[in-house]
Amino acid sequence: MDVLTAMKNRTSFRSFLDEPVPVDLIKNILEDASRAPSALNMQPWEINVVLGSERKRLSKKLLKAFKERGITCGPGAARPLPETFMLRARKCAEDMTPLINSMGQDFKKYVNEGSLGFYGAPCVIFVFLDESFPCERMVDVGSFLGFLVLAASARGLGSCPIGLVTSYDDEIRDFLNISDSKKLVISVAIGKPDLSKSINNFKTIRAPLSETVRWVD
Repeated sequence: MDVLTAMKNRTSFRSFLDEPVPVDLIKNILEDASRAPSALNMQPWEINVVLGSERKRLSKKLLKAFKERGITCGPGAARPLPETFMLRARKCAEDMTPLINSMGQDFKKYVNEGSLGFYGAPCVIFVFLDESFPCERMVDVGSFLGFLVLAASARGLGSCPIGLVTSYDDEIRDFLNISDSKKLVISVAIGKPDLSKSINNFKTIRAPLSETVRWVD
């Protein structure tokens, strides 16, 4: 699959088959992603891969924390966002809701518990950044993330970036035995999507360039 096709076809899947992904395939995807650009080739991202039964054990830990603390998904939860971005988020949620409801699921429950269960994916990749780096190096991590999900798509797997994990970073660092000096940026669920689930028919649209680009000439 060429890169433009991967870019156009990539989507976030929210239901995965309980089938293991070969470790060599995950290694290939990570090697592809490591080609992402970074300042002075520092490659500041630090990766932890959790598989199989350990992934399930971690999910149980996170779901327990969720029931105790109740921190949920949602843009603007930490601080207010400009209305333009909130409107896009609401539109996304509104469009997903009927698909989730058709599966006999409640939207909020499915998204929150699904995020911490990684939607059943057999592999989850955690991306960390050492706190000694300035926030500008998040750009490098973002490049790595973009390459990662495109590589997964090009190699026949589905993915879903999941940000809710950052609200449960203490539990994750404890599980992975990682220093507090490492900032959890995001996680990515990787696996074979369950195409029988209606939620995996969900496709987002992008804002026109007139909304996101300013030309100066």
